[in-house]
Amino acid sequence: SFIVEEGQAYGIDFNARYNTTPYYFKLVYSLAYNERTGEQVSYNPHWDRRHNLNAVGTYQFGKLNNWELSLRWNLGSGFPFTQTQGFYENMRMQQNGATTNIKRQNGQLGIIYDDLNGGRLPYYHRLDASLKKAWQLSPNQKLQATLSVINTYNRNNVFYFDRVEYKRVNQLPILPSLSFSYEF
Repeated sequence: SFIVEEGQAYGIDFNARYNTTPYYFKLVYSLAYNERTGEQVSYNPHWDRRHNLNAVGTYQFGKLNNWELSLRWNLGSGFPFTQTQGFYENMRMQQNGATTNIKRQNGQLGIIYDDLNGGRLPYYHRLDASLKKAWQLSPNQKLQATLSVINTYNRNNVFYFDRVEYKRVNQLPILPSLSFSYEF
C-alpha cells in the first residue's frame, strides 16, 4: 500500500576554498531541515541531518609533485530514529480465534514504539587519510598507488541499534586499504 505524504525541505550551505599549489583546502557547512506529513502525523525523515561539516586538505610534494597527502574530516548531527518504549508478548490466535489456548503457546516479540523518529542518534565524526604516489611511465601511461585509512582514530559511530538484542551496532572501525591504478 502507498501512503500519500507532503513534505518540506530547506537549508543553506556555506563553502570556503583555498587553492594555491601545493595546498588545497575546502570547508563546507550545511544546515538543513526536512519534515514529512502524512496520515495525521508529522515527523523528520530518517535522512534529516541538521548539521553537516566537511573539511578537506591536500598537500602535493616531491620533486615532480607526484606525492599527495589528503585528509578529510566529517562531522554530522545524528539522524532521527524511532525510540522503543517497551516490549510485549504478541500472541497469535489464527487457528481457533478467541478459543485459542494462550497458556499453551509462545508468542512472538512485540515492540511498543515511541513517536515516529522522535529521537536522534549521537553525532557522527571521522577522519580519513590517504597518501598517493604517481609515476608517469610515458606520455600516455600513468601508474598510481594509494594507501588510505578510513576512520583513522577508530571512532565508534553508530550504524543502527538492534532493538531485539538491545545492542548498538557501529559502522566501520579503522579500515586501511592499498590500491593501484593504471591509466593508458
